[in-house]
Parts: sequence; structure tokens; C-alpha cells
Amino acid sequence: MQGWPIARAGQRIGLLGGSFDPAHAGHVHLTQQALVRFGLDRVWWLVSPGNPLKRHGPAPLADRIAAARFEMQHPRVVVTGLEAELQTRFTAATLRKLLARYPGVRFTWLMGADNLTQFDQWQDWRWIMNHVPVGVLARPNDHLSARLSMAARVYRAARLPDHQSHGLAAAQAPAWCFVNMPMKKESSSAIRAAASGDDVTAGSLPVTNKGR
Repeated sequence: MQGWPIARAGQRIGLLGGSFDPAHAGHVHLTQQALVRFGLDRVWWLVSPGNPLKRHGPAPLADRIAAARFEMQHPRVVVTGLEAELQTRFTAATLRKLLARYPGVRFTWLMGADNLTQFDQWQDWRWIMNHVPVGVLARPNDHLSARLSMAARVYRAARLPDHQSHGLAAAQAPAWCFVNMPMKKESSSAIRAAASGDDVTAGSLPVTNKGR
């Protein structure tokens, strides 16, 4: 990690968490879309030390951060290992510490539609929804299950229509928006499988893949 990212009060920053094992063009595409669609000033990638819901650990954190920085080269995007610095493993705990460390900064949590489908399994998921806006980026084949998920139903009244997505980052939580967008076909699991010689067809992009 190269120190703490700089942010000032009022700045709108999207947070994209995941193992990034490895980072690829799909993550880059999603980030670029999020910057535009949700009215964000910056996006921080939070490369996680490990996913509590995954049985097998990822590649070493330093290697994944270095590879992610090589892949994601954009003046408004910062690749970080903040969760290792904060010593957090769960999204809610990470957000609590970031909100305390950066008072006045308007954070937006970014996730894929697949994560919205099982968002109610994350630790303190209602706290997350009640404290930061959530931007959901649709990927192929996940539209229906995401729209029918428990989180979508419980927070139905807090959903912003697509045409208001640019105001999400400035909205008062709870607020979330579901954006349909063309997605890249790359997936981290398919890239790892190809590297190991396994015959796995690349599916749609696993966006954050944190499940927590």
C-alpha cells in the first residue's frame, strides 16, 4: 500500500471491494461505468486480504495489488489495500472505519447484481444500506434474481430510478440504484482456470465477489 488515499469533505468516492484475483478488463470497464453513471469523483479499489466465504485463499495481497495497479491505470481511480491496513475483513467494519477516518466524504458502495442477490447474507447488511448509498451494476443473467432479492424488496422504496443514477453519490442513505450496462466477459475464476490448464468457460464478470 502506498499510504492513505487523500479525500476531502464533500468528495464523492465509490468503493469497489473484492479479491481481484486477478484484476482484469471487466473490473476496469465496471469502474469506468460507475464513475460516469453514479456521479462519482473517484473510485477506490479495496483489494481484500481474503474473502470469508471462500474456502481457498487468494494470491498474496501485494501481488494482487501490483497486478491491479498495472491493469487499472486511470487518474480518478486508486488501488488500495486499505482493509489490511484497517485490519477488517467485513464490509460493514471497513465502512465504519472509513467513515470515521474521512468525515464528510460521501462514500458509495459498488457491487454487481450477483452480490445484491445474496446481500442479505453479508454481516450487518442493513447497516450498510442505511449508512451509504449502494450502486448496483447489472451483469448478464443476474437481472431477475437481483431484482427479486431480499435486499431489493426490503429497500424497494429507497431505490432511485435509472434516469436518476447520476445523483446516487449525493443521495442520503438509504438509497440505491440498479444500472443495466453491457459487461465484459472476463472473469477472475476463468482467468485462474486458464492459467492452471482447467477447461472452464468464461462466464459473466464476478464484480466484487466479497460476499460479506
